[in-house]
Amino acid sequence: MNGTISQVSIKGVYLLEKNNGPVPLVLLEDEAKRIMPIYIGLSEAISINSAINHEIPPRPMTHDLFISLLEQTCSQVDDILIDELKDGVYFARLCISMDGRQFEVDARPSDCIAIALRCRAPIHVRDSIISEVAIDKQEIEGIMSLESYLS
Repeated sequence: MNGTISQVSIKGVYLLEKNNGPVPLVLLEDEAKRIMPIYIGLSEAISINSAINHEIPPRPMTHDLFISLLEQTCSQVDDILIDELKDGVYFARLCISMDGRQFEVDARPSDCIAIALRCRAPIHVRDSIISEVAIDKQEIEGIMSLESYLS
């Protein structure tokens, strides 16, 4: 798939109040200040938030285990790419180097983001996706930070 990609940063992890309860989402922002929401699961939201805050759990969580496995096999995540949106579902890839080889692994964007934050790998998104889904943060009513919700 061709097209321009942009590096994004994480604006934060939030909860959006819906009729059937809070829905977690992570907000990404590119250099042009376009904001892209990705709705995620609660456990991934907590994992991403922990990585943002550099929190180290007493025992490794799943994303920490993955990082340990990479380290033990002398592998590294070069970057992640969120490169497809189909029927409201985002698709992403982990780009990994190991023994002089590079390969890609299909993964959910929320897992990719949690892993990228832990190993300080850049996060990229295809520009066509950002253009399609970009929002103003003010457009999301009832948004609250995950931290305020958990405290």
